[in-house]
Parts: sequence; C-alpha cells; structure tokens
Amino acid sequence: MYQWDLVNESSDQLRMFSYCFILWSALFILCYDRIKLNNLSSKRQIDVFNRIVSILHGQFTFWGSLIVILSQTPYQLQEMNSSEMQFVMIVSAGYFAYDVIICTYFDLYDYWLIFHHVVSLMAFGESILYKKYGHIIIFGMFITEISNLPMHLRHILGCFGLRQTKIYESIEIFYFSLFIIFRGILSPVLLIRTYEDLHAPLLIKISASGLLVYSAYYIIEMIKITQRKIKSYRERKRRNLKMYWFSQNPLLPSQKYVDSIL
Repeated sequence: MYQWDLVNESSDQLRMFSYCFILWSALFILCYDRIKLNNLSSKRQIDVFNRIVSILHGQFTFWGSLIVILSQTPYQLQEMNSSEMQFVMIVSAGYFAYDVIICTYFDLYDYWLIFHHVVSLMAFGESILYKKYGHIIIFGMFITEISNLPMHLRHILGCFGLRQTKIYESIEIFYFSLFIIFRGILSPVLLIRTYEDLHAPLLIKISASGLLVYSAYYIIEMIKITQRKIKSYRERKRRNLKMYWFSQNPLLPSQKYVDSIL
C-alpha cells in the first residue's frame, strides 16, 4: 500500500490537493445532475448545491481541526506541522480552489469571498510548503467552521421562502450565537497568538487580522438584525399574528433581510 508523506513530499501534497479538488467538484456535479429543485431558479439551485458541498467541507474541517487541537499538546502544536495538520489544510485548499472556480463561473461570488479564498489558499500553501505555523491555521479553521452548518441551512431555507418561520428563526439564533460567542472570543485570541510569534509569515498574519475584522463587522450586523427581529416580534405579538414552523404565514408583514451575511 502506498504510504503518503504529506509533510516532506511536495509531489504527495500536490497529488492530494488534486484529488481533493476533483472530489469537491464531483460532489457538486453529482448534486447538479441528480437533484432537481424545480421551484427555484437555475441560479438559486446552483447556489443551494454549492452550499451543500460547503456544508460537507465545513463539517470535515470543523471535526478535523478539533481532533488535531484535542489530540496534540500545545507543545506539539508549536512544532513542525504534523501529517494530520497537513491533511486537513490540503483538503481545505482543494475546496477553496473548487469554490473560487464555481462561484466565479456561476456568478455566485462577492469580492470578500474571492479575497478570503485567495488569501487562505496562499496562507495554506505557505504553511504546507514550509511545514510550519499549521497550528495557527488549524485554530483559525476551527473558529470559522464552527458556525458553518447553521449559516448555510439558514440561507437554504431563505431560498425556499421560509424566512418568516420558526425553523428559520431557530437556526438563525443558533448561528448568530455560535458566531458571536466563538468568533467574538477566539478571533482576538488567534490574532494575539499570531503576532506573538515575530517570525510568523505576513500572509498568516493578514489571515488572522482579516478574520478578526470580518468577525467584528458581521457581529455588529447580527446585533442590528436581532434588534429588528425583537421589534418585529413585539409587533406580531401586539397584532396576535402567529409564526409557523415549516410554512410562512401570509399575514406576516415583509421584513428586510441582509443577504450579505453568509
């Protein structure tokens, strides 16, 4: 059986990256070919399929990074990248490459997404090739992916016209709570740890700084949305309007939503 060496062999790293890119692309093609969502526009269907792939990547990255964090001591995390670190980063690099291409081709992107993915790919590449600072990236991946599942489920429900339902509101509260608690607390910790290491590469410092800025901006936006939701809830209660779990009450007034919260 072939023994992979993802730490020292660049050829193995490149081969694994290629396999992962093909895997994520194949999952999207499978969804695109097999699943028909006739009540959605073509672009929304593609968005949903891409988010299904993103959910799968997010779950792999979250659990993979958590296992690395729990199984390796802080001393080990500061040493040369382990094969487990390299594997998680290479799988994610393959996903980011896939996502940039899909989002660009189908016009699903925004400039922040492209910036995020390109900088992440460069930071991954630097850490993988030089076999160092994987502990910073793994910690950052854990922070970002912990709220991945409710984030995408929220958006998918919105695509199906279920924004004003109890299931949507419940998932949104869960998503906002995870985002605010973990990113609000752990993003500054990651930034401090990154800048404490004077030799950490600039790209990794940029990634950590970007994560903190991104988190702070969207935490503010989430607080604004929550304030509007509280106001809307009080209005519904005053007018005795009910919100259903899995269908939208046509009597509910329309609300303004911020689709830029991914």
